[in-house]
Amino acid sequence: MERSSALERAIKSISKLSGMGICIYDMVYFSYQLEELSLNWYFKSHNSPLCILTKLNSERHRGCIMIEHNRLYKAMNQEEGFCIEKCHSGLVDIVIPIKLNNKLIGGIFLGQVFLEEIPPFSLYESLFGKDENIDLRDIKREIKDVPIKSYEELLYWAEIGKVLATFIAREVEFHELKSKNKEFYYISKLDHLAGLSEPIQRAVNIIKQRSTKGLSLEEIASAIGYSPTYFSKIFKKEVGMSFAEAVRLARIELAQYLIKTTSKSICEIAYEVGYADFPSFVRAFKKVTGMTPREYLLHHVPIV
Repeated sequence: MERSSALERAIKSISKLSGMGICIYDMVYFSYQLEELSLNWYFKSHNSPLCILTKLNSERHRGCIMIEHNRLYKAMNQEEGFCIEKCHSGLVDIVIPIKLNNKLIGGIFLGQVFLEEIPPFSLYESLFGKDENIDLRDIKREIKDVPIKSYEELLYWAEIGKVLATFIAREVEFHELKSKNKEFYYISKLDHLAGLSEPIQRAVNIIKQRSTKGLSLEEIASAIGYSPTYFSKIFKKEVGMSFAEAVRLARIELAQYLIKTTSKSICEIAYEVGYADFPSFVRAFKKVTGMTPREYLLHHVPIV
């Protein structure tokens, strides 16, 4: 039996638990290049029976593609990180963009449901009435089987969809970094934060990239267009730790990576990750890991 990818297992589970269809838009071919993101063709387009009947006509199919792209770009610009939108067939999707470094690389469409109630049948008479290849009785049967969801339930599943989008983006990012560097890339806890707003994600990226060079809260707040006070409050709410804690975490995780992968002395590593004095480095290291750098060195096998 062929093993399915991590992404395919995840979307099958979400679909089963939610009772909704799921479609993954792949704009950079990650589903072809990465083993853990590979997908059966079925999950790359809308395949509910009503969707299939709608797309039987080439003009309606072009309308579907246009609507899906418009919904995805609208979601890209939403502060919430998603939008809930209806298509011309009356079907509603939660649309979640998949972004990498603020670039749109794909999207998740979760739904193919009716919102609160079944649309009036006049909608389908207008859409399909002139199509000689479609019997409106078939449309009536399919409409009865479409799940009906409340707006509140869709909001719940939107948050889960955002986690899935983050997982896909991180897998693509790690793949690109490994391809570029051709060496082991250390993974930080900051890389696994899900559902961050775009400004806070940018702040986290800056921390990861520049934590060793001396960062101030005021600098990062200015870079993302927030006041220091507001940035401090929002950062802790979304990330789950203060700005100073995040900088310390990034520095110590890099130190752990260097301890395991280089022959540098602990004093050299302390300086390299941004600590001007050794005692401060030891205190920070123990705060993050629960042990001193020397204890960590003794208990962890280096990566060859």
